Amino acid sequence: MKIRLGPTQNLYPMPCPIVVGGTMDQPRALTVAWINVVSSTPPTVAMGVRRTRHTLEAIRERGTFTVNVPPASLAAETDYFGIASGRTADKFAVTGLSLVPSAVIETPIIEQCPFNLECRVTGETEVGEYVVVLGEVLESHADESVLDGGGAVDIEALDPLVYIAGARQYRRLGDKVADAFKIGRSFGDSA
Repeated sequence: MKIRLGPTQNLYPMPCPIVVGGTMDQPRALTVAWINVVSSTPPTVAMGVRRTRHTLEAIRERGTFTVNVPPASLAAETDYFGIASGRTADKFAVTGLSLVPSAVIETPIIEQCPFNLECRVTGETEVGEYVVVLGEVLESHADESVLDGGGAVDIEALDPLVYIAGARQYRRLGDKVADAFKIGRSFGDSA
């Protein structure tokens, strides 16, 4: 039997990248769990950011941001970027994470995060206390250490940190279950 839980913001699991706005000289960054790809043509991400966040100001000023996927080993650093205020703390100095220039935009990427996206803001919408920011992906980066022999990201090597809403936990991904776009064919041909 299903139990009604009422309206919730929980979806399981959620990515928890560190999003950077600003420049190499004036970076601002925060952890964002409310983010995902919403289009492939053009590649676009959408993220919900509380309108009071310091990083949102930098994103709006430059019109760009980077999405930096931390490995599970950076759980403490990722959490800190979500709970500390950039108005009073130098998050990069405290955590030891470092920035490197992006290839296409002025906003930098985080060196220790093995997968990164460079994004240009294409729109925003206010929803309650949040601003949903749309960003077209202009470039992506992956450390060689997380690529398989064919040039695709090896998810086990990436070991992305994920967030479990409600329980307020960070986790790793589990084992592969099946091949997407194949296992469903056991029910017959698609239309």
